[in-house]
Amino acid sequence: MAAINDSDAERYQKWYDPDLEEVNPQIRHLLETYSNIRPADVVSHVNKIRARGFAANPYPCIGNYRFLNLTLLTHPLYKSIISKLQSNSFAIYLDLGCCFGQDLRQLVLDGVPSSQLVGLDIEGPLMDLGYELFRDRGTVESKFVVVDIFQGEAQGEPWTELVAKGADVVHCSAFFHLFPLALQVDAAKVISRVVRKGGIIVGRQSGSVKPAEVPAIKAGTTSFRHDLNTLAEMWENVGMETGTKWKVDGSLDEVGLQTKIKNAVEDENSRRLLFTITRVE
Repeated sequence: MAAINDSDAERYQKWYDPDLEEVNPQIRHLLETYSNIRPADVVSHVNKIRARGFAANPYPCIGNYRFLNLTLLTHPLYKSIISKLQSNSFAIYLDLGCCFGQDLRQLVLDGVPSSQLVGLDIEGPLMDLGYELFRDRGTVESKFVVVDIFQGEAQGEPWTELVAKGADVVHCSAFFHLFPLALQVDAAKVISRVVRKGGIIVGRQSGSVKPAEVPAIKAGTTSFRHDLNTLAEMWENVGMETGTKWKVDGSLDEVGLQTKIKNAVEDENSRRLLFTITRVE
């Protein structure tokens, strides 16, 4: 997404919250322990990075501070993901739409070698700000790569290199729900080519008890909100078109939603969709 311009500024401000006075304990622990930021400086540091990130890329997840929620940390498979990556030095983790790379840094703090972790995003400035947020430009060995999933192999390297190596775990939170269903299918087919047999795609995104196209964050566009049934149907179709097979598990709940305050991107049908998509064949 492009930087804020005058015509869109009023709309974007609907999802720009006031500066925080405190951060959640998990991100505070990460910043104090991994980044060695003084406790008294954590909140101001986060607020400054948020302002710069939103100025460059006005996503609701930045304006609403949702990037401070360590989504992978709360996934039921988190401990098994750590075990898989620690026990196999050739195992690869991809963080698709990694934003500032917060979940990736949590894995490093929890003992996963950073050299096995790759952050992917279409927005290079956000990944660059991630180095500043976590103060690890000279220490983290992870690669942060600008890719456009919809271009797939047409963009050449580094995507073709990622496909050749394959991935065992793909973290894909707050990504698919940005697009209409047809584009979600296109993206899923591209992503399917990088997941090894037995590998998993995990994450969370906005879902709905009434699956449908809804107004998206970009004016004049829509995005599709899934429930578990429609998500499974999508991956069944992806499997048929790519010669693969997938199993979809997950839950639909109200954790972390803000529907009671009627914000700009949620309504009474909104739910959190937590998922694990396993490549069976």
